Amino acid sequence: MATVPDRTPQAQEGAPRVVGFLCDWAVRSEGLLNADDTLVGMPHVTVIRVPCSGFVKPGWLELALRSGAAGAFVCGCPMGDCLNREGNWIMEDRIDQLRKRLSRQKVDPERVAFFAFGLHEREAFLRAVAEFVDRVRGSGGKR
Repeated sequence: MATVPDRTPQAQEGAPRVVGFLCDWAVRSEGLLNADDTLVGMPHVTVIRVPCSGFVKPGWLELALRSGAAGAFVCGCPMGDCLNREGNWIMEDRIDQLRKRLSRQKVDPERVAFFAFGLHEREAFLRAVAEFVDRVRGSGGKR
């Protein structure tokens, strides 16, 4: 089984490690990511770019959690404005179903999230990620 690499000193010092999937058509990633695909100012958050949020399989989020991430999120385009027609609606539903499944497995469903932001909503996206990281930190990123 593949694992999510731990490339940041902050992850080792107690900041919760988070994995995020970012749609290419959502928040513009230029200037948002470090060379190692971590968020600028949040090196404990690794971002994986995808062509559409609807392409993300819920199993990828579960794999991130099983591999040691305290939380995982997906960010797609604004609702109703998906370049690939309905990817964000599909992903929102998948996250809802995944959260129910995690809850049945006694895993805190707050460890996964879905965000929807446009190309120019960088600050709102960063605030949402910071709030998510705080929420995961508060839950301890555990079951």
